[in-house]
Amino acid sequence: MYLPLLLLLRRVIGAICVTIGILGILLPILPGWPFLIPGIALLGPRDPILRTLHLLIIRFLKYIKSRKTPWLARTGEYLYDAYKKTRHTVTPLIIKMELTLER
Repeated sequence: MYLPLLLLLRRVIGAICVTIGILGILLPILPGWPFLIPGIALLGPRDPILRTLHLLIIRFLKYIKSRKTPWLARTGEYLYDAYKKTRHTVTPLIIKMELTLER
């Protein structure tokens, strides 16, 4: 009885943390990373919303990168490389947080 309630609570808290984290990245007032990493760890790697969000970001960055306007293509290439570097940096932190939450 308590397990579905705990899973639902974990999912809701994870979604709230991810939302605050995204707002924190977009707005300079609120730091986003302290909310984004635990939120992703709470939702888990197989969450369909996170997977869809990741695919949309990748497609959007590839779309910008393939534009014929030189400044837009350079910006897209820079953002795509920055996204890949950030993902490679943050992924071990998310895995560590998931292992901590599983205990």
